[in-house]
Amino acid sequence: MDEENKTPMMLTFMFGEAAKVAQRGASERLLRWCRAYDEWLAERRYTYRPNTAKQSVLAWRRLVQQCGKTPWELTTTDIEQHAAWMQAEGYSPATIGCALGIFSNFYRWCSDRRVDPECEAVFNRAVFNRAGFNPAEGVRRPKVRRYGGAKLLSREEVGALLRTMQRDSSELGKRDYAFTLARMRLGAPLSALQQLKWGQIEHDAAGAWVRWRAGRERCRLPEEAWEAMRAWLEASGRLAGMRREDYIFVPLVDPLKAEVGGRAEDWATGRCLSNSDLLLNLKLYGRLAGIEEGKLTLMALRRTATRLRLDEGASLEEMQVFLDSHEESKAAKYRLGRLPELPPDEGGDMGEEEEGRMPVRKGKPFKPGEGVTHGFYARSRPAEAVVAVLKENIQGMGEEIVGLRILARGMLERAEQTRCDPEAAQLGDAYSLAALRLGEVIKGERELAEKGKTSQRAEEFLEAMDQLAIKNGGEPVSEKARAEALGGEPDLEAAARRLVEEVAGMRYCLRRAFRAAIEAADTRDYIHYGEIYSSNSVRLMKMLRMEGADGSRLDEYITEAIQQAIKEVMEEMGLEI
Repeated sequence: MDEENKTPMMLTFMFGEAAKVAQRGASERLLRWCRAYDEWLAERRYTYRPNTAKQSVLAWRRLVQQCGKTPWELTTTDIEQHAAWMQAEGYSPATIGCALGIFSNFYRWCSDRRVDPECEAVFNRAVFNRAGFNPAEGVRRPKVRRYGGAKLLSREEVGALLRTMQRDSSELGKRDYAFTLARMRLGAPLSALQQLKWGQIEHDAAGAWVRWRAGRERCRLPEEAWEAMRAWLEASGRLAGMRREDYIFVPLVDPLKAEVGGRAEDWATGRCLSNSDLLLNLKLYGRLAGIEEGKLTLMALRRTATRLRLDEGASLEEMQVFLDSHEESKAAKYRLGRLPELPPDEGGDMGEEEEGRMPVRKGKPFKPGEGVTHGFYARSRPAEAVVAVLKENIQGMGEEIVGLRILARGMLERAEQTRCDPEAAQLGDAYSLAALRLGEVIKGERELAEKGKTSQRAEEFLEAMDQLAIKNGGEPVSEKARAEALGGEPDLEAAARRLVEEVAGMRYCLRRAFRAAIEAADTRDYIHYGEIYSSNSVRLMKMLRMEGADGSRLDEYITEAIQQAIKEVMEEMGLEI
């Protein structure tokens, strides 16, 4: 987008959708402050982490919309009242303090660059009698208590979570159990465990060790965590061929494909699991174990692991190695001394009632001949890749719904990480379009499910009629019934079977687009392939609706035929209809 025609962000805070119109009539003073805000924000994006710029946007949006004033009209009293409003709304002291720091930083930046000399002159004379216009500078920040509001798991909840995961025998289940067990036994930062590579693990007569960074002291790898890692690597087919640069915890190359995970080539060894993947997996099992939703965070796991280690009596030096910490001893002692105790156990049988329930992490194996018994497929074989999809006998849009959610989540993650405003806007637009199409697909899936119940009854009736006819020495009647129901044209049944092949072909193309998207390093490629996937998911839904329409016609035909047969029998018996 042309920078000169770009709508300033401060105007969008003030006027929302009418910002473009407001820009044409805005005063030079307002535009000057808006330009200053955009420049300040761009500088923060370049200098700091992406989350810093995100917090800066959220803080100023709240302030402007809650106070309803321009930046130069705000006073110290306004800022204090805004802080009180945030507290009443339930924002934490840390968030309030962060917002006050953001306001002060912006005003200080503007003063250094003399954005509004007139405003500074009035402010200096009337308020502080010193250089610099900064109404946020004198506002007292709320006291932040270390670990205020921090949530830890109880010993009972830790046991329930691990037992629930351990019951899942799939390759994905073994991977998630190994990661969570390692998270509970090792205190290293999340990124260190997340990006753990095979070459960082060392062995000697005492057992296995892990060195989080080159040159740092190595840490003992608990035996049970090491055994869980080996069990998952063996189940995935990767253990024998592991290389030093391979990540331990990796995603599937194609998470939408059924019956994968038992071979080394099924796994993307050059990519580690993302934060969203790890959080999704934790919630998947944590909910089954009956753990409170607020405790199902990745930080809660690390804090719990730290508390467990402290309760074992580890010394300060041992804790610093355990946490892979660079802190000075005094700072580490202060921080660890304020870590909350574990919550008490409630004395129940957490997770036991869910023993029979496990998340489905693997597709249903295909049995030869299942779902492909006659029609065009039997006479003319399509491409081998499409045949493989045909054999999976997939019903509905479940796979595509999962795929759309994964790609949409990836768009949000990339938008948070980028420092480029236009790129973030493109990702946001792509996300909204993908979310809209996901809604269409989910709605269509529900409609198909309702129609499918009726169509299934019709198919079951025809199958019973075929069996009865064959038993009495006759010919099957189902193909003739279908032809008559669909219009009586000789080749119409074959055309319906060709639609089955086209649906399988569409699913094959969707899988390739999905794989291209998740492997795309460039954001533009990710958006492009995501667009292809979402638009073609909607097209697939329309194709399935066409098949559903044929099923409705067949059901109507059978219903009418049954009613006609009943009518004829009653007439022969001389009964009134």
